[in-house]
Amino acid sequence: MRKPIGFFVITALAVALLCAALGVAAGQAEDAFAGRILVLTKKPPGWFKSPSAFISFLRANSAKIVYEDKNRTWRFETIAFFKKPLGDYEVTMVFYDVENGRGEGQRKFVNSYTQYTQDRNSRSLSGTTELIRPDFDANRTYVIIATSAGKEVAKGEFQTRGTTQASIEQAAYMEKQQAQMEKEMKELEQKAKEQEEKAKQQNKAAGDNLF
Repeated sequence: MRKPIGFFVITALAVALLCAALGVAAGQAEDAFAGRILVLTKKPPGWFKSPSAFISFLRANSAKIVYEDKNRTWRFETIAFFKKPLGDYEVTMVFYDVENGRGEGQRKFVNSYTQYTQDRNSRSLSGTTELIRPDFDANRTYVIIATSAGKEVAKGEFQTRGTTQASIEQAAYMEKQQAQMEKEMKELEQKAKEQEEKAKQQNKAAGDNLF
């Protein structure tokens, strides 16, 4: 069953295998994007022809904007690159809404998740993120911060696009109101018909009494 809140799933083993297969390519990518969390529109394949091809893929498929799907959620791939080996198995991904500012007193904590790597010397983690309403909303700016042992080890930023939660709730409210109005109109029409029929019966009875 899907969690009712946004979640970040890190597949450490998958990225370890990917990096092992890519070898030098992965190493160069870790240096090129050290300290960053990339939001990707496409999952990386298992191999590349050269280190530059891997880096080109990451640059070509990284995104600053993600769009809601038919379920009104936001789902995308990520790769976090660390400046140096973690030296630990635990990584916490923290999400902040920074639409109103990035300062300590301005950014708004949204959610966080702790994950465990397969290799304590890992320099990268790959995962799939799905952001679920109402914790996350459309047309907002979010920051993801990866922390290890209480220290920031990577950071990324993206924006969501789609229908805002307020608009969805307003539309639902209007639809409910419309349905209620239609129900009341039908009830009034039914009462009017019943009263009309009753009046006809009374007039008929009155006419019959005259004779």
